[in-house]
Amino acid sequence: MIRQFFRTPRRRLVTLAVLAAAVAAVGWYAVQPVHPTCTVYSGAYVPATASAAEAITASQQAYEKALADGACRPSHARFHDWID
Repeated sequence: MIRQFFRTPRRRLVTLAVLAAAVAAVGWYAVQPVHPTCTVYSGAYVPATASAAEAITASQQAYEKALADGACRPSHARFHDWID
């Protein structure tokens, strides 16, 4: 049954390409950074008229301050959660 499926070189190539794409997608997903849950009580307040970039910058600064204060753990690759 399997031998008949891989009889043509084109089917073999397509199967290997799909398999390589799936492995690459899982690998990419595994190395994406994740931020542990952490509560930031102040420092991320921005006016309602602020742009999205200003809000992101304020949020990042608040995270970095909480990280420096020891309230949060640093970000890590997603696969570290899988092996812990």
